[in-house]
Amino acid sequence: MNAKSIQCPSCGQPAAGRFCSHCAAPIASTCPSCGAEVKPGTRACHACGAFLTAPVALKKWNAQTIAPWAAFGVATVALVVAVVSWSDRGNRAQAPAPFFLPSTSALPAPGQPVDLSRMTPRQAADRLFNRIMAANERGDSEEALRFVPMALEAYGLLGTLDNDARYHVALIHMAAGDIKSTRVQLDKLRQSVPNHLLGLMLEHQIAERSANKDSATRASKAFLAAYDAEMATGRAEYQDHQGGIERFRTAAQASMVGKK
Repeated sequence: MNAKSIQCPSCGQPAAGRFCSHCAAPIASTCPSCGAEVKPGTRACHACGAFLTAPVALKKWNAQTIAPWAAFGVATVALVVAVVSWSDRGNRAQAPAPFFLPSTSALPAPGQPVDLSRMTPRQAADRLFNRIMAANERGDSEEALRFVPMALEAYGLLGTLDNDARYHVALIHMAAGDIKSTRVQLDKLRQSVPNHLLGLMLEHQIAERSANKDSATRASKAFLAAYDAEMATGRAEYQDHQGGIERFRTAAQASMVGKK
């Protein structure tokens, strides 16, 4: 700051002369009220107390200055409304069904979540299958149907299905009441193993759904005739579904009593 410059009492920038070159505030050397000599840069007269610097003019508001703030305000209100709307919608909407996946070796415990990140795609598909079967066991068709699309998609992502997976997909279609799609899987299972025990069990279930007693009887007889040879093969799917196979065998034997 040079010898002729002072600090503007209004904006604090270096100034010289009667007015500040930065903010245009007057830099008084005499008091405009009483005429007393004052030191340049003094804010108030030491004699009468009058202010020696003009107050900084307030920014004038016009359409150009108001518009940006108005737009900001409108945007803020819109954001708040949107957040409240989505929050309210979420409270009203039914929460999606939790992705509970029971193990393939046991029925699921309702309400027990499973860490999907540790499952293979096949494990995830099989556990969805078990979820549907468990719901059917409880007579909860609503829950079973809710998981049908997810289960079918999960098996579809596997690509080529083995006989065990085909049996699962067939039962899922049956749980959804889609007998036509159930037969498609049954035919593929038979092409692989004509006397597959799970295929014969499917044939019996389809016959019962159709109230076709003759077809149901034929399926039971074919199952009993193929049982020993098929079980001797040690197929992995027979082990996985051993409980169901043995229950069906007991029922089939009982149904044959008194029949030739």
